[in-house]
Amino acid sequence: MRPCYLWTILLLFTGLLTGCATTISYNDLANRHYDYTSGEKQATLEEWHTLITELEHHLRSDTDSQTADETQYAIASSWVWCIKAGDTEAPKRAISAFRRLIYTYPDSKQLPPAHYWLAQCYTLIGDTARAAHHYQIVIDRYAESDVAANAKLALGRTYADEGYETRAETLYVEIIETAKQKEIVNTATEELETLKSPQKTSTPQPKPVVVPKPPKTHPEKVTHGSLTQEFGLSAKTIVIDAGHGGKDPGGIGANNLFEKPIALSISKKVGAILTAKGYTVLLTRDSDRYIPLKERTAYATRNKADLFLSIHANASGNPKAHGIETYYLDVTSTDKESELIAARENANSGYSIQELESLLKGLIIESKSEDSHRLATHVQRALVTATGAADRGVKHARFVVLIGTRVPAILIETGFITNPTESKKLTSDAYQQKLADAIVRGVEKFLGNTLQISTNTNPNHKFFAVTKR
Repeated sequence: MRPCYLWTILLLFTGLLTGCATTISYNDLANRHYDYTSGEKQATLEEWHTLITELEHHLRSDTDSQTADETQYAIASSWVWCIKAGDTEAPKRAISAFRRLIYTYPDSKQLPPAHYWLAQCYTLIGDTARAAHHYQIVIDRYAESDVAANAKLALGRTYADEGYETRAETLYVEIIETAKQKEIVNTATEELETLKSPQKTSTPQPKPVVVPKPPKTHPEKVTHGSLTQEFGLSAKTIVIDAGHGGKDPGGIGANNLFEKPIALSISKKVGAILTAKGYTVLLTRDSDRYIPLKERTAYATRNKADLFLSIHANASGNPKAHGIETYYLDVTSTDKESELIAARENANSGYSIQELESLLKGLIIESKSEDSHRLATHVQRALVTATGAADRGVKHARFVVLIGTRVPAILIETGFITNPTESKKLTSDAYQQKLADAIVRGVEKFLGNTLQISTNTNPNHKFFAVTKR
């Protein structure tokens, strides 16, 4: 009996330790993070790692908290401080943590500094294309934020380092004319003079990263895209719309199988892959909640999306119907079946008949119909090749969820939940991953973009500053 008794005591002791770990409050963690970042306490690398572990534990135990995004930002910013402390793994960890914040909490108030510090981390590992992309996001979307001027200065330095001197000069002049921070204006003035100087090649350029570069061991392997590609041909922000949700189950198959969870699961997988490749990805929904169709398009417009992908699973009264088809928006429908599918997807759209007619009048002019057709073609081809599913083709119809987008936008029907064989595949995690990989290949084929990145991306007292104020 004694071994059982000792085992019971051990379990109780372990439980007490676990219980103690979970009693650390949000405010306690916030206070400690503030003490470390403000310099009130000089934290060691071990103390930073301990804080990160406790923040991650707190986030896992309360993922729906109103402070979850701030906790995620604190985790990411703590990794930046670990860079300063000499942790060679910290740049990769910081990039992954900032991406997770941007991807998981698209409405967070922490997005401006998150994009800025993500760019700093990319600069640190030498990926200037992605760094420039995120600096530009701060400048375009968050012009009134505290980090906007810093982002503009950092982007100017990036352009200068890459040989885009005219662009760099333009940014420096803008900073000098508009920035409110005297220190930044003075720095921009000095760097502009250096850029124009005949001796500029022999003058040391200021470093664009404010955190010291750790010793090289095994840096993250990255294949860079050029600045021309990043700003000329590549999409910066991709909105993924998981069809239906909440009170709207979408199509219903055998055994009461709903479309909405399948669409969400595939959408999240697509988002994770694109995020890992360096794109900014936003989901119209990341849980089982209802969003009116016109609000989905409005969300894409509000966030200045460059591409819009709406992901669905098909349904039919004919259980033998099977295959994959991809749609783009047009005033007319390809055929009667396309019209019926559009009618099903448009149910409870939130548009009145008058609104819909008004929108359709300017449809061809305002929509990126030709680009959408090309995008749909690439995605459809990749999906059929990857899955071996029946090719139902690229079609067009009046889908409300695509109306109002002024960027390439498509709706993907990944298979029929009403077909016994296909529905079983659509509920398989491996098959969903195959679909997601194919959708991303189609998107990148459309963009002419083959960026690859090897990284781990497994999707009021504030957490604050990465640097001292």
